[in-house]
Amino acid sequence: MKLKNILLLTIVATQITVACQKRQAGQTQQVEQSRYYHWVCPQGEHQGAELIFTRMGNVFRGEYIDPGFQERTGIPIMGMIDDEDNLTGISAVMPEGNVAGKLSGTITGDKFNAVWLPTPTGMERSEFREMELVANVSGEQKSYEPPLLPETSFLEKPYGYTIGEWEMKLIYVAQGTKKEEVTFHLHIEESGMNDITVDIQGTAQLNGNSFRYKEKGYEFEITAYNGFITVKTISGDLDGFKADGVYPEMLIFD
Repeated sequence: MKLKNILLLTIVATQITVACQKRQAGQTQQVEQSRYYHWVCPQGEHQGAELIFTRMGNVFRGEYIDPGFQERTGIPIMGMIDDEDNLTGISAVMPEGNVAGKLSGTITGDKFNAVWLPTPTGMERSEFREMELVANVSGEQKSYEPPLLPETSFLEKPYGYTIGEWEMKLIYVAQGTKKEEVTFHLHIEESGMNDITVDIQGTAQLNGNSFRYKEKGYEFEITAYNGFITVKTISGDLDGFKADGVYPEMLIFD
């Protein structure tokens, strides 16, 4: 798979508050209600930082507003939240497949202890920030986004990102030869402290907006959302490595 001329993913603004049922693959799936969050840093060195996102289940999508951006431009962010409220996220893809940075932290009550880690190939004005954000309870909703669930299960396009020469995560999913069947190609490379190369290709049965696949004792689930794909380990690993994470959509033009 050759990736070139990658354009920054732009998140279109529209409102979402959903609690409904979605019918896909001849089945009715219960869709969890989405929730809106707005976190702000009220004081200190990082005063003015904001994190705004919509969460549904263990996934979220929104924007991070860096206090160093005077024009208050938000960086699109998407990610996952585990059962202990630990959050990991990554920015949307920029030109050449790079990302601006990664977001991590833990939510405790109305506080979010966050770390923003810009990538070496990210935005020039973005700085490393370790900060405490608090929930904004004003009730004012600042971010309006498209629904997290897609109208169609999977679009035939690549998802993933690169961080210089140190990290590459790519997934391509396409319609299979049979109904409700998909083919996919997962490729991961990491260097530095860990030298890892993962390359898995296969065919799987689609179930709504997700499918599962097992190879060499490692089973994982891939789920499609609007603008990104998530990978979640079900069981096992690949020599100690797991492909878990969020893979943003990449837009390619010939």
